Amino acid sequence: MRCSCCQEVLIRNLTLRELFFASSLRCLRCEKYFTQIDLARICSGCGRPNTAKRCQECQQWEKEVGFVLNNQALFSYNEGFKEWITAYKFKGDYRLAGAFATELKRQLQTYPQYIICPMPLSSERFKSRGFNQVSSCLASSGCAYQLILNRKETAPQSEKTRSERLKMPQPFSLNQPIEKIRNQKVLLVDDVYTTGRTLFHGAELLYKNGAKVVNSLTFAR
Repeated sequence: MRCSCCQEVLIRNLTLRELFFASSLRCLRCEKYFTQIDLARICSGCGRPNTAKRCQECQQWEKEVGFVLNNQALFSYNEGFKEWITAYKFKGDYRLAGAFATELKRQLQTYPQYIICPMPLSSERFKSRGFNQVSSCLASSGCAYQLILNRKETAPQSEKTRSERLKMPQPFSLNQPIEKIRNQKVLLVDDVYTTGRTLFHGAELLYKNGAKVVNSLTFAR
C-alpha cells in the first residue's frame, strides 16, 4: 500500500483496522503534516483552536450578519498543512486529494441530513487548475455532495490582504432552484478558514433563499 499523501510505499506494519476500514493511510513522515485540533478547546463559531469561548472575530460577525457558522476544522493550519496544500492546490498534485479521506469521512458523518456543498471555483479558475480542491477531497472520501453555488471570477484569495478579503463583494449565485434549498440544512465545505468572508458570503446567500441552517467544515483553521 502507498501513503495517501506522498504516494511512497508504506513500510510500517498496518493494523487490521487500517487494512480493512481506513480509506486513507499516511506514512510517518506525512503524518506529522496534519495536526488534529482538540475540539474540546475551540471557538464555537469559527473553530479557532485553543479558544475556550467564542472569539472576538465571531462576536463581530454575529453583530454584522446576525449569525455564526459553527465551523469545524480538521487540522491546524501549520507549516505541515501549508506544505500539503501548496503541493496539492497550487502545484496541482491531484494524487494528494485522499491524504485525509478517513478523517474527512468520519467528520462528515456527524452531519446527517445536511446537503454537503463544496465551495466552488469560478469556471476560469477551474479551467486553469483542472480540479476543485475541495470537491476532489470529498470524492476521495466517498461522500456525496451537491454543487449548489456558482462563483464568478475574482482575484485569488491567497493574493488578497485580510482587509481586501473582508471587503470582497458577494461572488456567489445559486446553482439550484430555490425549492431545493428552502428549509434545508446545508454544510459548506472549504479548504482553509482564514477570515471567513467567503464562507459567510455563501451562507448569507443560502439564508436569503430560505435555507434552514448553514454550518461549515474546513480542512484547516
